[in-house]
Amino acid sequence: MSRIRSIHPGLWTDERFVSASPMARLLFMGLWNECDDYGSFEWSPLKLKMRLLPADNADAAELLSELEAAGTVLRYEIGGKSYGAVRNFCQYQRPKKPNSTFPQNAKVRDWVNLDARSTRDGSEEVPNELPTGSELPRQMEEEGGRMEEDKSPNGDSSAEPPERPLTEDEIVEAWNTRMVPQGFPAVRRLTDTRRRQLKARLRENTIDEWQQAMSALERSEFCRGNGPNGWRADFDFLLQPKSFTKLLEGAYDH
Repeated sequence: MSRIRSIHPGLWTDERFVSASPMARLLFMGLWNECDDYGSFEWSPLKLKMRLLPADNADAAELLSELEAAGTVLRYEIGGKSYGAVRNFCQYQRPKKPNSTFPQNAKVRDWVNLDARSTRDGSEEVPNELPTGSELPRQMEEEGGRMEEDKSPNGDSSAEPPERPLTEDEIVEAWNTRMVPQGFPAVRRLTDTRRRQLKARLRENTIDEWQQAMSALERSEFCRGNGPNGWRADFDFLLQPKSFTKLLEGAYDH
C-alpha cells in the first residue's frame, strides 16, 4: 500500500541520482511510495509501471535496471521472490512507528542504512507496532487526509484493502509499451473476443503471473521469432489459457 514520503534537499545533487535519466529519476522517487517503512519494495516492473507511470510510454524494467546500475536501488531475492531496496532509505525516511512488509537480510539492512535511525534518536525502532493516536491512519494518508471507513469481513478496520486488479486497457497498454519495442506485434484493436479472453485471464491470474508470462515471452527465442519457421508470439497467443499456463511453467524457455 502506498505511503506518504518526504524529499531531502540533498537528493538533487546526489551523484547517483543525477546520473540517471529524467524518467528513471521520476520512477526512483515514486518507488519511495511503494516501499515499506524499511525501504523494500516488490520487484515487479509491470505492477510498478501501472502504479507509478500509468500515462508514460516507458519501460519500467529498463528503468529499474538503470537505477540498479546507478547504485540507487538493490535487487535481491528471498524465498524465490524478487524484491528491491532503496539506498539509504532509513536515513531520510523516518516514520514514527515503522511497519515492515517485505523480508530483508543483513546486506539489505546495510543498504537501506537501518542503523541511521537508532543512532539519530538513540533507540531501536519497533517493527509492526500499531500507529498511535497522533498518526494519520493509512487510509487518510492515501486519500489526502479524508477519513474512509474500510473494514474487513471479520470487522477488523485496520486490515489493508485488497489490491486493485488490473484492467483490460492497462494490460493492452503494458503489452504495447513493453513488448512491441522488442519486436512483438502491437495490439491495434481490443475486439469483443479479445476482451472476453482477457477478462478470463485477469480473473485467473495475478499481477505477478502476468509479469512472469511477459518475462517468459521475452526470454524465449522461439516466441521472439527465432525458431525454425520464424513464428512470433502475439497478444492473442498470450490470451490463450494453454499458452499462458505454459509460459508460467517455463515450457517456452528453451
